[in-house]
Amino acid sequence: MHRRAFTLLEVVLVLTILVIVTVLAYPSLEGMYDNARLKAAADEVRAAWTEARTRAVNEGRPYRFALVPGKGNYRLAPDASEFWSGDGTQREDTTEETERPLVLEKHLARGVRFNTEDGTMPLESDTGNESFLPPGSVELNKYLPILTFFPDGTSREDVSIVFSLKGARPILLRLRGITGAVTVRPLESNAEAKP
Repeated sequence: MHRRAFTLLEVVLVLTILVIVTVLAYPSLEGMYDNARLKAAADEVRAAWTEARTRAVNEGRPYRFALVPGKGNYRLAPDASEFWSGDGTQREDTTEETERPLVLEKHLARGVRFNTEDGTMPLESDTGNESFLPPGSVELNKYLPILTFFPDGTSREDVSIVFSLKGARPILLRLRGITGAVTVRPLESNAEAKP
């Protein structure tokens, strides 16, 4: 039985079609990846809030969440001057590991930044202007306090945070202060919000 081979023209034609399909699909795939990065950032902060709320209730002391506006850095620690003064008065904690207060100083994924709900903070490109400051290098006075969880599990007020990534639709993370309920949704532009 004689087996027929593919001609060079057929191979080149198939490769050309594959390249065209890949080029057409790339923007869609990149957009999906950016949306996934924003959602992951919102989930990360949501988890930090859950941990802060749980710690506030279990330890009987308030916890503060603060962020660096226009960057991706955030900090979570007990709401006491020894953790937020920046004057070196934070004492060495000699309690057991299970009783130590939670102090987190983290940043979001590269390119993801905290923004205002009206989108007024500028989003520079990642080249030459990092979306976050190096861990451990942020001065405490650069953090903007956003919310405090009290020992009863509530927060003083409702809080909204926007996560932005250049070229992607921003995501809004909203906390209801009294109930602690958190919602995540795409941010509607002003044109979409108006009837």
